[in-house]
Amino acid sequence: MNHKLNILTLLAVSTGLAQVNFTNPDEGAIVSFQTTSVDSKILKAEGSPYFDENFKYGQILINGEIKTTGNLRYNAANSELELQKGEKEYSAVLKRNYISAKIDNKLYKLFPYIEDSNSEATRIGYFIPLNQGEVKLLYKPEKKLRRGRTGATNYDRTVPPRFIDISSYYIQIGEEPAKKIYLRKKYFYDMLDKERVKSLIKENDLRLNKEEDAIKLLQFYDNKNFK
Repeated sequence: MNHKLNILTLLAVSTGLAQVNFTNPDEGAIVSFQTTSVDSKILKAEGSPYFDENFKYGQILINGEIKTTGNLRYNAANSELELQKGEKEYSAVLKRNYISAKIDNKLYKLFPYIEDSNSEATRIGYFIPLNQGEVKLLYKPEKKLRRGRTGATNYDRTVPPRFIDISSYYIQIGEEPAKKIYLRKKYFYDMLDKERVKSLIKENDLRLNKEEDAIKLLQFYDNKNFK
């Protein structure tokens, strides 16, 4: 069973990664030709790959301009935007750097990022930018499928596979790949000008464990006239 779960998980992930393409051959193409049943389930697991399974009205943008509208949702396990096609099917939005989407007034956009501080390997994934400017705070909504376990004997408990929330925050400076952080002072000190960050925190009574205060910090930090 475990081997089957591993294979299915890899297939799901590789399907998402296979669509990443940073060329721009045809701006008219925004979704995959393949459709999937809304009710289809790859495997039985607790939880959901979605933070919200409902399709909601949204917009698909090309180079920041609305290209089409429709019912959308975000698959946080596969890092994939899904556009509803009729009542029972959906198609995946193609992963292109010039294609983004708005759902519930949240912008889902592809950014380059480095997941592991011990590695320089750059990946591409969907983020929700929380502010505009030279220094951006990015939120990465993400889930992963935790492998289940079959009890070896009648006394052992069988644990089903389960989707768990592993969402995180990143900072992007300019066009550099975004780097993972936690909402704590130390990480902002390490990524930015430590003394300036200290001063801004003190002057504005900021608590960086709060998302809204972390956003304010970067807005102040980006303001060249704000010392």
